[in-house]
Amino acid sequence: MAEITEFNIGQGETFKVLATVENADTGGYLDITDYSFTGQVRENYTTDELAASFTITKLSPQTSGSFYVELTPSDTSNLTQRKYVYDIKMTSGSISRRVLEGYFVVRPASTR
Repeated sequence: MAEITEFNIGQGETFKVLATVENADTGGYLDITDYSFTGQVRENYTTDELAASFTITKLSPQTSGSFYVELTPSDTSNLTQRKYVYDIKMTSGSISRRVLEGYFVVRPASTR
């Protein structure tokens, strides 16, 4: 089951979080060597329009189960003030599962 987390970000800010996937069977960390990750932000769950795509970078050693989820200031500048939905999916062969999901709240910036 995916971890449900709400993120809050200001327009034009860098968004970068560290996430770690645990192995439910062993209680340790999942080796993510053979997994690819994708993540998207949308206005709601049913819209086809993509608001943003996360850049996801696996950390070494990949047996640590850790990865960064990022959006650049340019990416967040293109988002309007609102509450979006997002998820992060990991895939390896026929195995696919969401590891993070929830709301992505964007606040306007007053400093320009």
